[in-house]
Amino acid sequence: MRKIALLVATLLLPISFASAQSNIKLSAANGVENEDLMNVLRFQGINYTKVKFSGTDLWGKNFKIFLRDFHQNKLVKTYEIFDSTEDEFFKIKEQEFGFNVLVQRTSSNKAKFDFRFLGFGVVKEIVLDSDQKDFMLKSLQTENSETNISLNKNQTILSFMMPYQSKNGILKYVDVNQAGSTPEELGKKFKIPRYFLIDIRFD
Repeated sequence: MRKIALLVATLLLPISFASAQSNIKLSAANGVENEDLMNVLRFQGINYTKVKFSGTDLWGKNFKIFLRDFHQNKLVKTYEIFDSTEDEFFKIKEQEFGFNVLVQRTSSNKAKFDFRFLGFGVVKEIVLDSDQKDFMLKSLQTENSETNISLNKNQTILSFMMPYQSKNGILKYVDVNQAGSTPEELGKKFKIPRYFLIDIRFD
């Protein structure tokens, strides 16, 4: 009986592994092409990134979006921004899916996250300390590249980070792709006091 159970478990291993794989690709673009509109966004202190997912495995999938808040190298809060299972209307019915993310540090010392989907949006505001400024919204990939997205797994797609101070005293923003660390470890490695990670999950 034990041998049979072991054989069944062995046969199921490839199936379980394959279920996490997909042909979904992520591409992201920071800013907008229209120069006048980009200048308006800069003037208002608004960060803008457009994310797009493509692949036949998107058909019939639900998705969740999370926002993680890191303070002094520790994860202090995870917010569930959106869950498509709340209504059948939100389930993905095409092989392309995308949304825009706008983030602004408001005059009331808050980070205002605005997720814009086709026909609806979700806004989340989080209080910042008065000295937590100069955040930048960045994708976790190089320009004109695509990232593989797995199913049934949370994956970080964007970061909203403060700059760090280099050895010569210059403030710089982390190049996430070249940092050699996971997004969660960037605060500790570069001594970034506050940053946020945006995750997505497809099921």
